[in-house]
Amino acid sequence: MLRIKAHLVEGSLLEFSKPDSFYAQLMKLKRNGLTGKALVHALITDDWGPPPIGIKIEGTLADGTKVDEYIPYE
Repeated sequence: MLRIKAHLVEGSLLEFSKPDSFYAQLMKLKRNGLTGKALVHALITDDWGPPPIGIKIEGTLADGTKVDEYIPYE
């Protein structure tokens, strides 16, 4: 299970969990050239109240792979 943290521009923090398959989707989208805001929209949502500053993805996959990714929302 991966932990997702979205630091929002107005100072709050959204935290939620996603399954390991979320990381595979992230890697696929990055290989397709998505970055920043476009990557966050495709991976999570484009329906934010206050938008995030960035998205932090952390955790350890079932196979032992350590995940520590940051996606700036720009």
